[in-house]
Amino acid sequence: MKHYPILFTFIDKISGNGFLAKVTVHGRALAVEEEDGWWMYGVEPGDLAAGGTTFMEAQTEFRKTFRAILFDIAEETNDLKSFRAEIGRFFRGMNRPVEEEWQAAVLEVRAGRITADDISAGLPTKPADSPRSAEVKLLRSFKPKDNVLDPQVAMAA
Repeated sequence: MKHYPILFTFIDKISGNGFLAKVTVHGRALAVEEEDGWWMYGVEPGDLAAGGTTFMEAQTEFRKTFRAILFDIAEETNDLKSFRAEIGRFFRGMNRPVEEEWQAAVLEVRAGRITADDISAGLPTKPADSPRSAEVKLLRSFKPKDNVLDPQVAMAA
């Protein structure tokens, strides 16, 4: 089994109870090639996982799972303030055992034993210590420049 340290940026527009918010998350995940296919495990946030037969399929399912969690949080909160607080709580829910595997995988990348091209041709590489964060902004104006292609994924090194 090979482990690959992944950095991701997901940007979503989420409708909540009386608000529309832009949620930007710079997180970490661990992609694992297992016997039954590929799995992505959340590190930060740590409360999600998804799999597929290929890396791209696992990444797509991981993304869908992440968005579904945001929708659930929006459904369960009453206003922007509580939505923002729950997004923060969700993001800070780090999976420590997977985080240790993620750190070990970063060392494998730095040693040249695994590369971004091993899982996806042209996958960029970014510094493993890139800032990770979750931000929720109330949307008051809407412009085409705010549209973002999704997902933004890179190998941590």
